[in-house]
Amino acid sequence: MDILQRLFGPGQLPPTKDGYQAPPGALATGWQCHDPDCGEAGYFPAPRASIPRRCGACGSGTHPRHAWPWQHGERRAELDALQRRAQRDGDPYLALPVHFHLLSWTFEEHLMNGDRGAALAVLGDADGQLRTAMKDKRHFTEGSHRTMFVLSALRSGDPDLALRVLEPWAALARAQGPGYGTDLESDDASRTNYRSLVSSCFAWLEDGRTAPQSHPAYDTVVGWALDTARAAHVRDWLTVDQKERLNRLDPYWRHVR
Repeated sequence: MDILQRLFGPGQLPPTKDGYQAPPGALATGWQCHDPDCGEAGYFPAPRASIPRRCGACGSGTHPRHAWPWQHGERRAELDALQRRAQRDGDPYLALPVHFHLLSWTFEEHLMNGDRGAALAVLGDADGQLRTAMKDKRHFTEGSHRTMFVLSALRSGDPDLALRVLEPWAALARAQGPGYGTDLESDDASRTNYRSLVSSCFAWLEDGRTAPQSHPAYDTVVGWALDTARAAHVRDWLTVDQKERLNRLDPYWRHVR
């Protein structure tokens, strides 16, 4: 029976570099070379059940980059490995972002298990901790972490929960709170945080459950995106992609009304 299962059952991808073993039938979006000095990687047009066994550039072994939902387990293994490294090396600069990535992972884990209440509790804790970190660590960037909470809520089919992330975030940017300064030329953290907010608003607006006719908060989120982007200290520091999407949303977005 075991032989027949191996021959005719669903295939199984190899483990990741951090030891995550996905179950049989899991799919990969791509692969990466085991050798960190090589860095070769490949991506598939559509998720596949197998990856190349050897790197075409250096001949080393490979490991998969998983499709969703197996990506969730892969991410936890990667975060655990990074946390162990930070603890071993006594590296606070690695430990802090890993801590917040683990919070967003736990938030999504609760959502995947249908426990919205527990997810909200994690979100509340994370919001307070991010605000403290922004006050205490001048160069810390919170935007990518808040974005993870937005994407996790959307991926779990809960755009209303994503609004619980976006609303206080937009207010923080509007008030120019810690991490949301006005000198974006020299302030990398603020530049990243504003860009992350605009991108997260677009992620919400482009979700299939938030069309203008189907969600009452659509215009509100449009307003958050436009108000953030139009600010005189922000508009010249957005990415090309963001400016193109803003043009599609409102060709006159640069003009304050």
